[in-house]
Amino acid sequence: MGIGIIAAVAVGAVAVLIAVFKMMWRVAEPNEALIISGSNHKNEGLGEGMGFRIVTGRGTLVLPGVQAVRKLSLDLNETQLSVECVTHQGIPLKVRGVVIFKVGDDFVSIANAARRFLDQQKLMSERVHIVFAGHLRAIVGGLTVEDMIRDREKLTGQARSACGTEMEKLGLIVDSLQIHEIEDPTGYIKNLAAPHAAAVQRDARIAQAEANRRATEAEQQAAARMSEAT
Repeated sequence: MGIGIIAAVAVGAVAVLIAVFKMMWRVAEPNEALIISGSNHKNEGLGEGMGFRIVTGRGTLVLPGVQAVRKLSLDLNETQLSVECVTHQGIPLKVRGVVIFKVGDDFVSIANAARRFLDQQKLMSERVHIVFAGHLRAIVGGLTVEDMIRDREKLTGQARSACGTEMEKLGLIVDSLQIHEIEDPTGYIKNLAAPHAAAVQRDARIAQAEANRRATEAEQQAAARMSEAT
């Protein structure tokens, strides 16, 4: 009887320990970082005095009531760009595109992002839009409409490069930037293309007229040969 009680107590104790361990053990998923506050641990590559610990790609013990754990997503995010700009010539344009971004995988980036977005991660897209909108306006202000039409990749590269430092301070990296469309409310781009379009139409009319002339000549020659044959 005594042995049975001891065994039951032992089993109960083990069950309690397992339950406590499960409650304390937290695992960071591949697409997230655990931010643990209430800890004096030092992070690899970071200085002291951060006030929180970063865990990625593994499990860790968290002391309930002593430490708090929150999650920072490392997934890709996107923000749609719709930026009103003015070119070097004073022509108003609207640049539309999309930025794909994420929190950097290194501890410095995660720490920077955690300080700014941990409790408001949905604001990342808004902040990224503000960053790119400001730099796009500055870049477009130094370009002509013709520059933007001829080399859209140059605009994309300049915008990505200009935003790099500011994004780094936010703990974010740009996965891709695409400029989809350049809207022209004044019709400047359409007017630029008008002479070329007119020239193409003129050449088409000339070519058609020449083809008609040759066809007529061929028909006349054929008719003449038939008359001679009869």
